[in-house]
Amino acid sequence: MLRKVGPGVCRRPTLLFWCLYVFVEEHTVYGHNRTVETREMERPFCEQGFYCPVGSPTPVPCPKGTFGPTVGASSMDSCLSCPTNHYCPRPALTSGIPCGAWAQQPLPGQDRCVCLGEGQTFQASDGHCPCALGYRLMGQGDTCLHSVYDICRDGRARTQHGTCLDRQQWAQHCTQQVCLSPGDYQGFDGALGLCLCREPPERAVCGGWCRSRPKLALHLVCAAVDLQLVYSNSEGQVSYDDLSMCR
Repeated sequence: MLRKVGPGVCRRPTLLFWCLYVFVEEHTVYGHNRTVETREMERPFCEQGFYCPVGSPTPVPCPKGTFGPTVGASSMDSCLSCPTNHYCPRPALTSGIPCGAWAQQPLPGQDRCVCLGEGQTFQASDGHCPCALGYRLMGQGDTCLHSVYDICRDGRARTQHGTCLDRQQWAQHCTQQVCLSPGDYQGFDGALGLCLCREPPERAVCGGWCRSRPKLALHLVCAAVDLQLVYSNSEGQVSYDDLSMCR
């Protein structure tokens, strides 16, 4: 067995001679095979609601309007269109959500339903159909009537519920009924009829999806004359060399 000790030099216990460079090719082929083997082992496991294309370092969620009932899916073809009278409002669903008794959806592949009553708006969070802005509930039933409001005068502005308030009344309304604490009140928007409240950092408006750090980052790195495409994720980095020449 030969042992490499320097550039192109191999040594046995008693002999010193020049070594052929064929072993460099063999080492390259072995390294390539080992890389392919490692990537195959690190291929992510796909749960329902996701699919894992070949070469993708992370699972890809089925888009809105579809759902993924299959475990271990490898292409977007496994994401099925949401059936009629169901809706799929967010990615990575494992099944469609029924529209319920207050709404319907005659078309497949939709992310929301259509309320049956006039003046109602579909609420995707729970499938209910409350009265839309500008409508009010009539009595104890579920009929929404169009609201007609008087003009707000003397510098007052209307809330989203139709009440005209002056500045002092707005401050009282927002601090007591809308903002989390009186110190969070920052004013009001008279055109929209909304209170302006400071949002605590732990409850960002965008929610957990955009607050969390991206699980996958893509970088293009120019090293010497090679352009490297580097994927960075929580499990490490995988780079591909020689994509093109840097200029």
